Amino acid sequence: LKPKALNVEKEFTSPCGPFKTYWLSKSGLEKISLELIYNGTNGQNWTNNVGWKDETVDHCEWYGISCDADGFVTDIDLRDNNLVGQFPVYTRDVNSFGNPIIDNSWRLTKYGLASLYKLKTLDLAENKLTGTIEYAPLYNLLALTYFDVSENQLSGELEAQVAPSIKYADFSSNNFMSMRRFVQYKASSFQTLRFCDVSNNVIQQDAADLLENTPPKIKQFIASNNQFYGSLPASLDNLPKLRQFEMASNALSGILPDFTESFATLQELDLSNQTKGFTGPIPEDVWRSLSLKILNLAGSMLTGTIPSLVGNLAVLEVLDLSNNVLKGSLPSELGLLGGGASLKRLGLSNNAFTGVIPIQVGQLQGASVLLKDNRFQNTSNTAPLNLCLEREVKEFDLADDTTLCPPERNALSNLYDSAKGAEWTNGSLWLDEYASYCDWKGVTCEDDMNHVVKVNLANNGLSGRLSECIGNLTFMKELDLSDNDIKGSIPLELGKLSNLMYLRLSYNAFTGAAPDGLAEMKGLQLLQLQSNRITKIPTIPRLIDNIHGQSTFVADCGVPSAFDEALECYNCTMCCEYYSAAAIVRFDS
Repeated sequence: LKPKALNVEKEFTSPCGPFKTYWLSKSGLEKISLELIYNGTNGQNWTNNVGWKDETVDHCEWYGISCDADGFVTDIDLRDNNLVGQFPVYTRDVNSFGNPIIDNSWRLTKYGLASLYKLKTLDLAENKLTGTIEYAPLYNLLALTYFDVSENQLSGELEAQVAPSIKYADFSSNNFMSMRRFVQYKASSFQTLRFCDVSNNVIQQDAADLLENTPPKIKQFIASNNQFYGSLPASLDNLPKLRQFEMASNALSGILPDFTESFATLQELDLSNQTKGFTGPIPEDVWRSLSLKILNLAGSMLTGTIPSLVGNLAVLEVLDLSNNVLKGSLPSELGLLGGGASLKRLGLSNNAFTGVIPIQVGQLQGASVLLKDNRFQNTSNTAPLNLCLEREVKEFDLADDTTLCPPERNALSNLYDSAKGAEWTNGSLWLDEYASYCDWKGVTCEDDMNHVVKVNLANNGLSGRLSECIGNLTFMKELDLSDNDIKGSIPLELGKLSNLMYLRLSYNAFTGAAPDGLAEMKGLQLLQLQSNRITKIPTIPRLIDNIHGQSTFVADCGVPSAFDEALECYNCTMCCEYYSAAAIVRFDS
């Protein structure tokens, strides 16, 4: 060992004869404390115990230990290392040689964490420590700033002001049943504490009592998933540095106080999912909090409306007001949340909102928009098309609602996109956010369900490809896309339109085989496929020879042919030879 950790021996003489006395350097005493911590927490079964209790290895080089230049322990990091047993504030069962202590003089010396007087950082999180913590000795650790015992099995009472210079205190995910109030007489820690997490315990206390005398420079206070009850104080302490305040999943109730007056720079406010629930309206000044990034007030009994002031929350990332009793129409200013780009979640489900969903909601880029279980379906209005198609938002939880987002409107929209609708000769009302798709150019609906029965876009400048979503127009009886410049193969989904009676795809640039499903269309009366580059046609039952003077089954069959092998078309009523201009017959719609 290094000299600083050696036992020092000296011989004295007396009338009774010579005797020896031993003492240890201060850093040597710390080595003993570490050894006893090892013994008291089942060190031999730690996940990593490299160097521990090895007399050839300096204690400053043991796994998880850091020291200063004089050999004093400054940092202990044994996170997730399978420590088992009582929290090792003091251990006095054995001496430095591992033997039971008998001499009373030894009992005056205490060993353990509280003896590591220069300790700055202690991380014992994610272990299996049990029992209570004796806090008084820890207050002798004047240099301790970081204290993390989260995710253990500790119980009893917790004290956030655990040391005079403490900045970071994490007691989360244990079995603590109570929490000592913050006290000003511990003046040092009252001024130094910046982070306090007591979430995921079983603390049952009055919230107003807890929040009295909150350390004035605290930045993050997290107390979610406990049993705190009562109302928040109407007048909160002025905490100008507070950034995060979370007390979700407790039993809080009463009226929400005005947080912005006390928490001027608040960025995260989460008071969601209270078993009793807050009542009354959301304080108006909340909507003026320019620094808020997370506002989660879900799961209470809040009333009132969302004002246009909501648009002031320009850096917001999460707004969750779901599971309340809010009502009224949604303001268009919701589209300004997060500057229209940073919002990740808009949760307004399970309230009593009515009216039209604003177009601007569908423009919240990358956001999840959650509006289920309101009263939007009680009107004749559909949701904005852009929102239903999730073109800009990441998710819309009503996208499958057939009232707000009719699937036939979605199918037509895909037809428009794939066939380059922006270049059409006439695309009147197509992709209008609210206009009924039955009023779009060339679309005809019938019955009260607004089912599409006819699409006639002949000679309208269509190009691109025919979307497979055409197969979702299952009630369609007539489709005329002739005299355009649509390329690619005819989608197989077209063969699923069992109600189709008239199909005109002539004079385009379709290639490949026609879908076999065409042969299964029992109601098909007219099929015109000529003047394309179709290489195969399924055997279709013979149709009547003509309808209104038009041949009913026309294709580019016969010779001469543009293909190596002439296209065969059984039961065609007319074959249009590819090179015979005289045989090219155009039919009016």
